[in-house]
Amino acid sequence: MTVLRNSALFLLLLLAAGCTDDSGTEPTPGGTTEAQLYSLGKNAAGFTFYKNSADTITKGGNSAHPDPQLRTRYNSVAARFLGSDGKVKAGTLFPDSSLIVKELYTNSVLTTYVFMFKRAGDPHADANGWVWAETHADGSTLYAASKKGAGCTGCHSTGIDFTRMNDAHP
Repeated sequence: MTVLRNSALFLLLLLAAGCTDDSGTEPTPGGTTEAQLYSLGKNAAGFTFYKNSADTITKGGNSAHPDPQLRTRYNSVAARFLGSDGKVKAGTLFPDSSLIVKELYTNSVLTTYVFMFKRAGDPHADANGWVWAETHADGSTLYAASKKGAGCTGCHSTGIDFTRMNDAHP
């Protein structure tokens, strides 16, 4: 009986461990913050770069972001929806915990992080489940997640699940 009880307890612990959030941060009752996104996205380890290249590229002509160079990367959840060419697959709807980080550069100096984090139900998520935020390179807020992408979704609505890399940088 003791062996059976210990086995059941072990299985419960395994199940509980498997139900953690894949994003690396627990949900915040008040909504995901810029500081959390900065913490999740400032290190490129474990991310896949757009077109499989860590090189910076010149921003597209339709970009509202001010810096002239950028590079974009996808966490392991989002990277599953990149083709072998490193571009977002047509028709993709990113799942929860997908994190996309755009790094903006001026004169080869990192100035800004731009975050798209899929988390349906988050108080800061827009109607499509995305949490949008921007920080300066030091992590200080430039565009608050609490704005629910109000300044972003107008331009991004034409992309694949609100991402614009494929059409801006084919």
